[in-house]
This record gives sequence, C-alpha cells and structure tokens, in this order.
Amino acid sequence: MGKSTLILILLAALGLGSLIGVSLVDKDKVRAANEETTEEFVSAVVPTGGAPVFRFLTAREVTVEHDDFGQPIPHASGENFIGREGEIKSETVTITLDVAATVEYKALMQQGDTITFRWATNGGEAYYDLHGHDESFGPEFFSRYEEGEGAERSGSIVAAYGGQHGWFWLNLEVEPITITLEIAGFYDELIEVDLSGD
Repeated sequence: MGKSTLILILLAALGLGSLIGVSLVDKDKVRAANEETTEEFVSAVVPTGGAPVFRFLTAREVTVEHDDFGQPIPHASGENFIGREGEIKSETVTITLDVAATVEYKALMQQGDTITFRWATNGGEAYYDLHGHDESFGPEFFSRYEEGEGAERSGSIVAAYGGQHGWFWLNLEVEPITITLEIAGFYDELIEVDLSGD
C-alpha cells in the first residue's frame, strides 16, 4: 500500500470520526504523514457525510495544462463551491452567564449550508463545545467539531447534514461573564436551546 493511499485512508477515517463525534485516528500522526510526503501527489478530498466534498490543494500538486487554443484548463472542478438560494443572514447575540451557568445556541442549517462565526467573552474564560446533531440520526448522535477552554474563537461550519450546529458554553470564572456571538452565512435561524429538559 502506497503512502498516498494510506494518507487518504487516514483522512477518510478522520472525517468519519469527526462526523460521529469520536476520534478514529491520531491527528498528529496524519499531520506527520502529510509532512513526510514530499514528492507524491496528495490531494485531500474531505468527506462531509453526503454534503459536497472539498478539495484542498498545495502548490506542488498543481500542473497547469492548456487546451488546444493555448488557454489554461482549470485544475479544480467545482468541489469547493456550494450554490445557495436566498439571502445571507447575519446576527449578533450577547449572552450573560452567571457563575457555573451554561447556555447553548444553535444555528438551524440545511445540509451544505455554511456559516462563519466569532465569539468572545468580556475577558473571562469559558468551556466551549462546538457540535452538531439531528434528531433523525437518534437521540445520542452528535458531531463534535471542537471543544476547549478560552475567551474567544472564530471559524466556519459546513453542515454535513441538516440539523442544529453550534455552541455550548460553561462559565469557568468566579463572576458572571458576557459572551458576544456573531454569525453570518446561510442558515434558517439561530436559537437558544432549552437545557432544562422541560
């Protein structure tokens, strides 16, 4: 089995693990394997659970070819484009969290929808869990995108499936904190999830 094949298998396992909320491979080993590959063609096509796939390229992978008229032929074929109807939405929410309090906000998204986001506290740290779920997959299914502790984070989400995608926060400070969440992109609505179980 060639190194390129092994890397693609590891990347596929990593994508599947991310989709079901567990780590199936050591991300550091995948990163090291990618760094060791110097001459081989490695084009990572990232699985997204049925949504459009994305291709990531490096300069060493690209060879410019020309058609019969001497015009350059595009190297990518549209994997990184998702057409959407409707307007881009954006909104900002300010949340006050008491000591040891929790809150969860989710963007309701269709498969393939994309949002960008930034959240920041007023200085204190919070535990955060960025994840998604859809009841049609069962009550225990979720995809964890990232978790950690900090005072700010930004990024983007491409919905691998329709459902709720967003943030859970826990105040880690000994005083109340304020979190400001800004999102923009294609989504149906932003909701606060009722964590009381009622």
